[in-house]
Amino acid sequence: MKPRAKKILNFAFIFGTLAVVLLIGLNGQEMSGAVEALKSIAPKWIILCVLAWCGYLLFDALSIYHFLKCQGHAIPLASSLFVAIQGMYYSNITPGATGGQPMQVYYLKKRNVPIGIGTSALTVKLFSFQFMLAVLGTVLWIAYKDYIALQLGGNMWILIIGYVYNVVVVAFTVLMATSKRLVRFFVMLFIKAGAKLRLIKDPATTQAKWEDVIDTFHSSVMMITRRPMDLVIQLFISTAQILSLMTVTFFIYHAFKLTGTSYGQITALGIMLYTSAAYTPLPGASGAQEGVFALYFSQVFPDGIRLMALLLWRFFTYYFTLIVGAIVSVANGFRSGKTAR
Repeated sequence: MKPRAKKILNFAFIFGTLAVVLLIGLNGQEMSGAVEALKSIAPKWIILCVLAWCGYLLFDALSIYHFLKCQGHAIPLASSLFVAIQGMYYSNITPGATGGQPMQVYYLKKRNVPIGIGTSALTVKLFSFQFMLAVLGTVLWIAYKDYIALQLGGNMWILIIGYVYNVVVVAFTVLMATSKRLVRFFVMLFIKAGAKLRLIKDPATTQAKWEDVIDTFHSSVMMITRRPMDLVIQLFISTAQILSLMTVTFFIYHAFKLTGTSYGQITALGIMLYTSAAYTPLPGASGAQEGVFALYFSQVFPDGIRLMALLLWRFFTYYFTLIVGAIVSVANGFRSGKTAR
């Protein structure tokens, strides 16, 4: 299938999922009070949701910016923001978020960051995010174990699968970052597959080029292990990024003038949700995210509000990224086209 056709299919699936959610709401009793609930929201809460999303983007960019600066390949913060939003955009429109990192490496290369350094920056960022997600999730699970058990009920198995997946991702990321032999094995595997499919014309030359990339990648990752404070800073940035994303739900909760559930409880459920749906191999985990939100927050948002809360939450944690990412992508393509002319 051609890339353009894949993109269209992915977008069709994403907005098809949104259509299904809306149809379910329209055919049920949820929609009856949803419009009135939406009208009652003060503008400040929408602004706060936008600011929380901006914080999520900013901390993602800071992770890239800080790592590259420490490696001696500093780029402007504005460039880091561009790379961050492009990574989020392409991750959200490709199955299993597979398109984000390759595009980020590509845009970093255009800014004179070697492929090995760019790849190591994204690997460290991925490790830091997934590691802190597991740490925060574990701490909050222990702190609110009774509350989480009450909210999830018989759906605890979904969370357990998500935790196992997250642990595997963290372990595999560490293994890839520290084992040059394993990285070389996967790179050579892809080169051989590319040669068989006639996508790579000269495997020997390609292998020689990638040997340099592997050496640069491994040296770059090893450098941060020798500078523990840099890694600690990365972990703090990831923590702030995760909490920024989780705060969106807290703002939406108060936007509907609801009380009785604390920030810690909402954040705990939010991290459980993110962990539970992360392993879904669909663009933006569409379908899974909405379904898990409806399950985990069924007692937090009452009938008549739940559907609108879900739509607002999904908009600010997903669709808003698609909109901003698409605008930035089109603007960059237009600027590149004018430069070429």
